[in-house]
Amino acid sequence: MKFAHIADVHLGARPDEESAWSNIREKEVYDTFISFIDYLCLNPVDFLFIAGDLFDHVPEESELYTIDKLFLKLNNTNIIYVTGEADYLKKDSPLWTYRFMSNFYLLNGDDFNRAGKSGELEGKRTEYADKIIDCIHFEKYNLDIYGICQFNSENSRNDFESISIRHPENINVLLVHAGGENVEPFEWEDVGNLKKFDYVAMGHKHNFVDKKEYKCYYPGSLEPLGKDETGEHGFIKGYVDKNLMSAKLVPFSQREYEDVEIAVDENTLNSKLVNQIILICAENPKNIYNIRLVRSNKCFEDFDLSEVKNKYKVISVSGEKGVVINPKLLMLHNDDNELGANIRRIEESKSLYKDEAEDIYCLKMVSALWGVENLKLVMMAADKRAAEYAHRYVVNNIKDEIEYIREQTGKLLEKKEDIKNKLVKYTDHTGDINTTNEKIRALNLKISDIEFKDKYVDGAYERKRLNIILWCICPVLICALLYTIVTFFPAVMFGVERKIYKVIIISIVAAIIIAYIVYTLYNITQKNKKIKKHSEYKNRIDIIEKEREKLILKLSEYEIDNEKHKHFIDEEIKINEKLDDIEKKYKIYSLILA
Repeated sequence: MKFAHIADVHLGARPDEESAWSNIREKEVYDTFISFIDYLCLNPVDFLFIAGDLFDHVPEESELYTIDKLFLKLNNTNIIYVTGEADYLKKDSPLWTYRFMSNFYLLNGDDFNRAGKSGELEGKRTEYADKIIDCIHFEKYNLDIYGICQFNSENSRNDFESISIRHPENINVLLVHAGGENVEPFEWEDVGNLKKFDYVAMGHKHNFVDKKEYKCYYPGSLEPLGKDETGEHGFIKGYVDKNLMSAKLVPFSQREYEDVEIAVDENTLNSKLVNQIILICAENPKNIYNIRLVRSNKCFEDFDLSEVKNKYKVISVSGEKGVVINPKLLMLHNDDNELGANIRRIEESKSLYKDEAEDIYCLKMVSALWGVENLKLVMMAADKRAAEYAHRYVVNNIKDEIEYIREQTGKLLEKKEDIKNKLVKYTDHTGDINTTNEKIRALNLKISDIEFKDKYVDGAYERKRLNIILWCICPVLICALLYTIVTFFPAVMFGVERKIYKVIIISIVAAIIIAYIVYTLYNITQKNKKIKKHSEYKNRIDIIEKEREKLILKLSEYEIDNEKHKHFIDEEIKINEKLDDIEKKYKIYSLILA
């Protein structure tokens, strides 16, 4: 039989709660689960094993209803579920009483599928099932499925030793949520019984783990839930019978957590480091990154990775801050050499940037004089010649950075000029958009008015037909009737000649025929008028709709221009901020070199 195996989905969880993107991560957990169900609809399996922590908490009845509707899509799949420590089967859990509509089996539950469909289910609870280890038999597959639910948020008991397979000739599968300190703790050496199973579907570990020698598999979570859960995430898809078992991880998550480790030294420029990390992150922009800077012996400087943090999802950074040094204390210890003299010079300047200049200069000098392993020496006096050599080294290093800054400034100014040209092309059309929207609303009102009039044309036509009947045919008939009464009865009573009677009859028939002809001609005329009126209204609507389409097209162009205008304004702001930072850094470096 074919199966899929998931665990630790944690519906309702909100990963990266302290981050700016945490609001979308909760939705992603649900969306990935829904996509997984859709995948099984297109690639059906016989069984879906859920090995605990489907929810991040004990589920409410409304949440069970939501997933039950999803599981209804899997008409030909039996869904086997054991609880974990997060969605544990506590006494008042709705899992005990909820009436499932899908082919859902809660192991250790009271009854299966309590929505009145129990007779249609393939699986039957065996006589050797008990309160701790449940077992369902599927005759069609010659299959026994054992399972252990968690009844508390903590369980330090190891139930594996009490598991025994009753029918080795059957295919035997076990579902269990285990492997934590307080969640069915065990050692692999102690699970000899598990080797007898044809497949063991496990849950609790959030990364994929396969112990093929025991036929035990952790699928990990469908969507990674924490920064330590690096690597691929998804579900296990497999096949099992008495002679063959295969299982593989199918990657299915929307994003992954990824570790980025970069070595930095005293020659590492902040701008080049930022560009290096951006290139790495750009390869998988949806992923979430842990960045670790590994410092060499003489790398004391701070690094600013704010640009990377703003552009990509960076959950943690280590090694960003360097060694903190006290410039005043360092100046006192080096009063007679180049180091102390330059700190004093910067200190005595009236520049707004003297504090930053002191910190940068001191860090670079300490980096050139001592290593991280000798931090105890950094507040001591440096050798005079060594201080002079270090100062020249620092000056050359700063000159290199200034040269790099100039290159970056040139590129940014070119980009800024290009953006200015684009802003001339893509102007702000907010006023035009408001005016066009008003025109479109006015045209919509006109169309509604014409459609309303068109709707009542048929009614007016029917009323006119009724009027012609009332005002034309009826008087003719009444006159004919009166004429008959006045002439026919005297003819009968007083013996008037029969030809007069014939004349009367012919006159009545002629009157009716003439009335019908008049009515028909009038009806045709009015019908033509009705058709003409409909056509007139339709043409007017068509003209207005064409005018409206032109306005909508124009509105779309305005909105696109506005979006581009806003984008380039934002880009200009970012460039100006970068130029301000560069200008500040240039002034700091110039103060050091003065």
